[in-house]
Amino acid sequence: MSETQETAAGFRSKGLPAYVVLDTSGSMKPYEQLLNATLLKIYDTLYTSPQLSEFIHLSVLSFNTRPHVVTAMTDIEALESLPTVTCEGLTNLGPMLQVLRDRIADDVRELSQAGTQVLRPVVFLLTDGAPTDKPSGAWQQDLDRLVDPAFKPRPNIITYGFGAASEAVLRTVATVAAYLAEDDAQSTGDALSEAMSSLLNSLVASARVQKLQVPEEVKGYRSVPLDFVD
Repeated sequence: MSETQETAAGFRSKGLPAYVVLDTSGSMKPYEQLLNATLLKIYDTLYTSPQLSEFIHLSVLSFNTRPHVVTAMTDIEALESLPTVTCEGLTNLGPMLQVLRDRIADDVRELSQAGTQVLRPVVFLLTDGAPTDKPSGAWQQDLDRLVDPAFKPRPNIITYGFGAASEAVLRTVATVAAYLAEDDAQSTGDALSEAMSSLLNSLVASARVQKLQVPEEVKGYRSVPLDFVD
């Protein structure tokens, strides 16, 4: 069945579930205010652009010692107050990947039941360090479950790394694109701002053409080549 036929068969609109996943471990503490300010910019852009908010169904999650759902998928106009993030603790990635998988499954089901033709979700993950999960590498099992072909709504994942981020981890987690801040090219604060601007621009471009638009390049970053089996 073609996309046009599917839309005509009962879907009222297309929708892209988008997840901004932020590393809020202790090393990000100096940039906590900047992080919250740039989150506010994203919320404000969605709020003031009905075309964008009707297509992009945004969730914001963070992870440190534990995962946190900062903003669950919701109508941006229904938010009574804008939550903020606090930076502290470790960089435990695995528990976040578990929560992310559960949220995606629930959100896609909810959107579909509401009559939305759901595009494959997209995840933007921003980190300044390497996972601290114990035992080392335990998080990879959770990643495998998230991107398992048997998991129908498995997401497209775009990673941004800066500070002490691991290129190997960025490459492993990403499925469509990975970016690492150039050494000594900019401060962590500047790199964070550029990454947040990049993902926002990607969301705006995606809404314009009604499908995911992956950033071609990010100021101050280099693209990390991904490993493919075939």
